Amino acid sequence: MKQIRVALIGLLLSIVFAGCKKNDDTPTPTAQSQTDLLVANKWLLNRVSTTDDKTIGTSQMNTTTLLLFELDMQFKDDGTVRAINHLTGQIPNGGTWKLASDNQSIDVDVTGFKGNFPIVVLTKTKLTLRQRAPVNGVDTDINLEFTPSL
Repeated sequence: MKQIRVALIGLLLSIVFAGCKKNDDTPTPTAQSQTDLLVANKWLLNRVSTTDDKTIGTSQMNTTTLLLFELDMQFKDDGTVRAINHLTGQIPNGGTWKLASDNQSIDVDVTGFKGNFPIVVLTKTKLTLRQRAPVNGVDTDINLEFTPSL
């Protein structure tokens, strides 16, 4: 059970730490602007999609990915991150985070999980992280799409 929690938290954090897609008319993100956006909300997984924006059904996901739907991810200014079960309020796992030097991905170090996750989208209302996870049993690049948790 503990391994499932650690894997779930790791998966969630990996999603949260993906690289930003830039538009030519969008200013280059800075560490401060990215940090401000990350810490402004708790983030709840809303949708999992392919890299070409097709929704991945829950029947296609593994247990670890499914568990992410139960967690609010909270990034704090002090470089810590917590995964909070939004149904029970319990904190099954936590660790640290920091933006990579290019401000387009996030390095996460959580008990039992460590990695760099590209930030695909980061705005006040949306956080999309890229991760590699099983879809129908095959490792695939996926987007984890988070919205602010109320």
